[in-house]
Amino acid sequence: MLKRLLPIAAVALAACAPLPPLPPLPGMQPAARSVALGPAGGYQQPNVTVQVAADACNADAFIEGYKGDYYLTWNQFVGPKEGIYQQLARQQPSDARVAWNLALYKGKRFNLNGYDNKTSVYGMQNLTSQDYAIRCAATSYQKGKNAGTAAAMNAYKQLEAQERM
Repeated sequence: MLKRLLPIAAVALAACAPLPPLPPLPGMQPAARSVALGPAGGYQQPNVTVQVAADACNADAFIEGYKGDYYLTWNQFVGPKEGIYQQLARQQPSDARVAWNLALYKGKRFNLNGYDNKTSVYGMQNLTSQDYAIRCAATSYQKGKNAGTAAAMNAYKQLEAQERM
């Protein structure tokens, strides 16, 4: 009797165990998330609203891709501008226009020392995975990278528009 009841009890109790969550379906993602852009120890932009793409099936992967490419793109634009105005400030220390423009860019690069952009987790190698959850995360990550690049370029253009000519 005990030999028959034990397997039945095990099956019945196993049905009570929580199942792992399934990835959200496209369109079921939150419309936007408020995130802090910038790793610790450097320039940060707090409380930035990131619009998660409607067709991104993994919002976390999307945000990681967004952040990674935002940081890289921003630094690629801001770094050279800061260098140009530092050089001009040394050559023309009394020029108020140069001082203003240097202040716009100085200290506004993200510190990426030790930053993990999650490429090893979500990168291109996973786009052809047979596992839906892995493929979904990789696709969402790529979409986030594209959105992050575009957002960084727009933010840079807004900063550049404040320069004094």
